[in-house]
Amino acid sequence: MQTTDPRRTPRPDSEERTPKPDTAAQRPVNRRAPQRRGPNQSMLVFAAVLVVIVLAAVLVLVLVSRHNRAPKDDPAAQVTPTAQVTEQDTVLAEAKRLAAQYDYDKAIAAVTGFAGWESAPELQQAKADFEAQKAQAVRWADPTTIPHVFFHTLIADTARAFDGDPEQGGYNQFMTTIKEFNAVLQSLYERGFVLVDIHDVARPQQQADGSTKYVAGDIYLPAGKKPIVMSQDDVCYYEYMTDSDGDGKPDKGGDGFASRLLVRDGKLTCEYVDADGQTRYGSYDLVPLLDDFLEQHPDFSYRGARAIIAVTGYQGAFGYRISSDYKAKLGDEAFAQACRDAREVADALRAEGYTIASHSYGHLTYGDISPERLAGDAQKWNDQIAAVIGETDVLLYPFGSDIAGVEAYKGAKFDTLYGLGFRYFCNVDSAKHWVQIHDGYVRQGRRNIDGYRMYYQPNLLDDLFDTKTVWDDARPTPVPKI
Repeated sequence: MQTTDPRRTPRPDSEERTPKPDTAAQRPVNRRAPQRRGPNQSMLVFAAVLVVIVLAAVLVLVLVSRHNRAPKDDPAAQVTPTAQVTEQDTVLAEAKRLAAQYDYDKAIAAVTGFAGWESAPELQQAKADFEAQKAQAVRWADPTTIPHVFFHTLIADTARAFDGDPEQGGYNQFMTTIKEFNAVLQSLYERGFVLVDIHDVARPQQQADGSTKYVAGDIYLPAGKKPIVMSQDDVCYYEYMTDSDGDGKPDKGGDGFASRLLVRDGKLTCEYVDADGQTRYGSYDLVPLLDDFLEQHPDFSYRGARAIIAVTGYQGAFGYRISSDYKAKLGDEAFAQACRDAREVADALRAEGYTIASHSYGHLTYGDISPERLAGDAQKWNDQIAAVIGETDVLLYPFGSDIAGVEAYKGAKFDTLYGLGFRYFCNVDSAKHWVQIHDGYVRQGRRNIDGYRMYYQPNLLDDLFDTKTVWDDARPTPVPKI
């Protein structure tokens, strides 16, 4: 609200001047010119003007104060105009963020939930805009055409990863550098892809007879936008990648990868030990890098969806050694703290829109091992990992080793996994998209984005990006064959 400035007392252009009386000598012919007032008289005039200005200012302040004063029994009226504007701006910014992520209903609810929105032109216009955007959104007709791409732990320092040691070949085949990952994100965004949760692809729906059946999800996007699922495997930060001397702590002899995820200043970030042995915190792996990108491009996410973060349990989760083998190594107190820290990260991941998945306990080829060995491994993941970071219904097969071909699941292996609560199963496939929606579960094929695929089969990635513009020249060639 604007307030009226105090009235200014206009300074007179001229003053009435009284001629000074003549002294003894009279000059009847030429009258003497008027003389100026003495100093005391001028000061009196100045003081009078100043008093008028001060009184006018006080009067205006009193009027403004009375105007802004609200009755004590009216909480809404006690909010100052400045606070009202700030709160409205905050609501509008959040509503626009929701709409940018295609969650038009929540955006509209945020606007209409603000007291007095009907009399706020900006909020009225925002509501109309969101309704128009919602009306133009189109349901993705066939969720079985949604692609799924995945990465392993990202290489933060190519000089350390590609230093000629025995691990270099594997890193070159299966890993992606940070530079490549950022370029992939930019290309996906420019080509109209939007991240969706795997649960958006298909969801359980209760039937008339009380049973539950999985049906195609309802994904509404503007014309030209395309849904895609993203995941990352082995988010455990294996010791061989970060700890060169075997003391259980990351060090400068590591191979240039982040060493753990953590919550720092309320945000998910990575711990990273650089080549000088300095511990740093920042965007050194997929989670904080994706968060950074989405902060600038919220429309790359469908209703807040991010990526699937898959944990292989035998060395814990997110860089915390929470599998039972580490309890004796760490001691009870340190082990308990590691469990608390891992749980904090898991909670933060879910709160930000990530999905946590099992990548098995021992990184075993589920398609090849016996049903008994599979059952023991899957149970370990549930007992030691899910017990700490929470349960999940998503399983990403290690090595992409599915328990069946294209035929429907059946048998002991499936019974074990289903009994442990898994409903979404992902293998590895080179097709652009491969999705099966069955009554009781969902399967989806994933496409690896790594050195091997980019070097030997770039044509299989042409719909996602141009490999030549993504490729990191720090990667040694030729990439070893598998």
